[in-house]
Amino acid sequence: MVAFRGYGEGRRAFASCVAVPRTYAVSAATDHGIGNAQEVGGAHAQVTRRRALSPAVEHYLQAIYALTAERKVLIGARLAEHLRVSAPSVTQTLHRLERDGYVILIDRGDRKEIQLTPTGHEIGEASTRKHRLIETWLVRDLKLSTTEAHEAAERLEAGFDELLLSRLFEALGQPLACPHGNPIPGWGVIDHDGGYLDRVLAGDRVVIGRITEEAEADLDLLTYLERNGIFPGVNLEIMAVDRRSGAVTARSERGTEIRIEGRSAALIYVRSIA
Repeated sequence: MVAFRGYGEGRRAFASCVAVPRTYAVSAATDHGIGNAQEVGGAHAQVTRRRALSPAVEHYLQAIYALTAERKVLIGARLAEHLRVSAPSVTQTLHRLERDGYVILIDRGDRKEIQLTPTGHEIGEASTRKHRLIETWLVRDLKLSTTEAHEAAERLEAGFDELLLSRLFEALGQPLACPHGNPIPGWGVIDHDGGYLDRVLAGDRVVIGRITEEAEADLDLLTYLERNGIFPGVNLEIMAVDRRSGAVTARSERGTEIRIEGRSAALIYVRSIA
């Protein structure tokens, strides 16, 4: 679900963060491999090189931003699965992102946790905002399905600058969330008071809060949910839970029964209904 800010506050928040530059100055890497990244144009920026952000870098930072927003520990294997790329490719890219000051890789023994630096967070947030606004436009005005919109938004992102985004935001009536229920950064914020569908019990009644970015990346799952009318705001009655597989059988408010496998249920955020 999305928690709401006041109209004026949300509008100011969006205006203050929508214009994110695509070129950053990054100071020389330290002995630890992390540079001091600062926005170009700062009066006191310590600059040794200037890098224009590539679409690939933005795509990675967008994915890391979205996955870490769910408050789950992010490691390379999970990121590779989400991006549908090989683990070695992700490892190589993460080392470059660390070198350039966009991420920090924290040693957790047998794995490394991925976290964004302030600069990486800013870029990932801006890229996510762009993606979700475009998705909203494609579904609301062009009547694409949510599955079609997710794919099309990824192709269109490079063509939208900050001016177009701000005009689109106003034209859409300043939306709080994308069609999948994920908040648009700068206005909507994630409500963590609920839980994931894989935690429900038989007899529970819940409302769909959001279809997470991980679920969106699985186009077969997204199509299945859409075909069965599973969208944010839809109420579900939990009919059965298979504790061995984690699969959830639920009935929607329109009477449709649907079975969602355990791994997929873990990607759908819900809230209890009294």
